[in-house]
Amino acid sequence: MKNALLILLFIFCITVAPQSYSAVTSIGEINVVGETKGIVPASSTVPLIVTLSIDRSLAEPGEEIKTIEITMPKGFESKATDFKGITRDGEKLAASVNISGGNVIRVELAKDIRDFVNSIYDIIFHTRTPSTIFLAEFKVILRNNDDTPIGEFIREGQADSKLNNDDFDLQVIPNVPPEPVSSFTAEADTTGENDVTLRWQKSEDPDVNGYIIYRDIKTFINVENRASTTFRDVNVPTGKHTYQIAAYKSILLQSERSAEQTVVVSEDTAAPVPPSAISIDAKLEGIEISWNASVSRDVIKYKIWFGSSETATPEPLTDGEISIESDINESSEYKFFDQRQIPKGSFTYTYAVTAIDEAGNESAPAKKRHRVFDKPFPNPFTPLSGDSDFNTVVFPKRTIEDGDGEFNVLLFNLNGVLVKTLTAQLDEDELRWDGRNESGDVVESGIYIYQLQVGNSYATGTIIVAK
Repeated sequence: MKNALLILLFIFCITVAPQSYSAVTSIGEINVVGETKGIVPASSTVPLIVTLSIDRSLAEPGEEIKTIEITMPKGFESKATDFKGITRDGEKLAASVNISGGNVIRVELAKDIRDFVNSIYDIIFHTRTPSTIFLAEFKVILRNNDDTPIGEFIREGQADSKLNNDDFDLQVIPNVPPEPVSSFTAEADTTGENDVTLRWQKSEDPDVNGYIIYRDIKTFINVENRASTTFRDVNVPTGKHTYQIAAYKSILLQSERSAEQTVVVSEDTAAPVPPSAISIDAKLEGIEISWNASVSRDVIKYKIWFGSSETATPEPLTDGEISIESDINESSEYKFFDQRQIPKGSFTYTYAVTAIDEAGNESAPAKKRHRVFDKPFPNPFTPLSGDSDFNTVVFPKRTIEDGDGEFNVLLFNLNGVLVKTLTAQLDEDELRWDGRNESGDVVESGIYIYQLQVGNSYATGTIIVAK
């Protein structure tokens, strides 16, 4: 009888024990709103944001998401009124919040999540921090309609696509603000740009993480580097402006602001610096133009121009503009694909790219000439020449009309000896020969025979090397 009761009890425990699912996988992180360091001052009220990347592509029955439970370390406290909302991929979700013990926040969705879409969830709430100094570890878990956990606690990881505090930890620091910043100056640009250069003395406080610059009191600029001593405020509206600066340990723990500095900003009349390193790559589907960004920081777009001949004035291409992000740096490369088909025959055309700033000022064009041939060019060519237009012979795939298949070129001397083999990659439409043999030595001057092959089609001819 005793053994039978034990068996029944065992079966009952299996039946009612919480089931842990694992098909839904998630990573997440916690940050202070507007902060990237994961630092909060003690004995203060802070706005926090929990970001979760939840993968439901393999979700199973019973893994619908009804509740997101956040457990804060002891000493952190929130009330129901501190809950500010939850969003899914930027769209607000209807939800209520229950808080137990002051530190367990249960966000209950009005409608459970049962689709198979991978999404980013943001939960914003305020909390009061403890008076003790320590590394605070948070935990987040998903629960289904039966309030059963869906797997284990969510793993920490990059969830918000930003370089910040990518885990569930917050460092609580003493609530002591840093010393004010000294030697703060503001100077308006005098070269035609509507920029302001700000300078100050670096803080010696090792706990300082950066500086906040205030323009006209309300505009907030975060300089996230304690060693910084200068900042250029770009594209400032025309007129009079005031600036102040404060050092911070946390966005919520700043020094007193400096005295105001006043500047008068003139209209932007300076054209951007032209883009650089423009290149052209002819493909079967069209022409790819690439270039390096202008070093001017107020460029908002690039315009692409086309000239139908070497001497024709380039005209802007239809849909030939590329808008850019304001934080792109000068090493960024841009590309534009002109899908017009290259006509048959041999000719030279020109592409140009200009940079345009927020005031509509346009740079001088960066131009690139491109030659299109249906036979090898130049011929003759001079391998030792310093002119890139004449020291390499180009073998175009289009030499064989409508050729399809592997593309290669064999080069022989007049004695029939093979001196060089050129083989194209899958996306290459041109092969180039610099006049060197398989050993890397420049061949002798004279006539060489080429055999150009595309698939099963051949074309032959001669090339003259003139050293």
